[in-house]
Amino acid sequence: MQALIGLVGVVIGILLGKGLERILDLKRRQDRQVDMVFALHAEISAGLGAVEEQTEPHQASYLVADEWPFGPSDRTDFVFAALKSDLTVLPQEAIHPVVRYYRLAEQSNLMIDHIEHEGYSRQPPDARKRYAQNLIALLNTQRRSGEAALAALEHCISGWGLTVPERGRGPSDEGLDRAVHGSSPEISTSNIRQDREIF
Repeated sequence: MQALIGLVGVVIGILLGKGLERILDLKRRQDRQVDMVFALHAEISAGLGAVEEQTEPHQASYLVADEWPFGPSDRTDFVFAALKSDLTVLPQEAIHPVVRYYRLAEQSNLMIDHIEHEGYSRQPPDARKRYAQNLIALLNTQRRSGEAALAALEHCISGWGLTVPERGRGPSDEGLDRAVHGSSPEISTSNIRQDREIF
């Protein structure tokens, strides 16, 4: 009888230990989820600030006219890069808008990269103008998707009872090079398809 009681005690101890371990694991995962949501909010806010500068009508008209006002493409999104192998750490409702934003960001980076390709410079002016218009359309779609991603992240943060951070817009040195291109020609932007959906 004592042996049976001892065995039951051992089993209960094992179950309690595993239960405690599971609780601690869930707590660590929850803490990481909160940290990643705040980090993504900061990273997307910064990226969105750059895109807003690039799609401002005055700058958009300059892109179409100048055909080369961008600096190098920006691939410094280290927070999302660290999450790509395990997106399950994010709240389910935030996964789609966040992934969509970063997918569009990569597409715009590829288009900006192509501007530096020698094949681009060999295109006739009308083709380069159409390319610039398509790039502006893509950046506008990226901007809207970034706003949707931030809204989803903010919904999660407020749902946890935490304070939603402000959407910061620091000066962008990954956007337009305004030090070199100090002024923009005044041309119409009515033919820039700002509402075109790319994704």
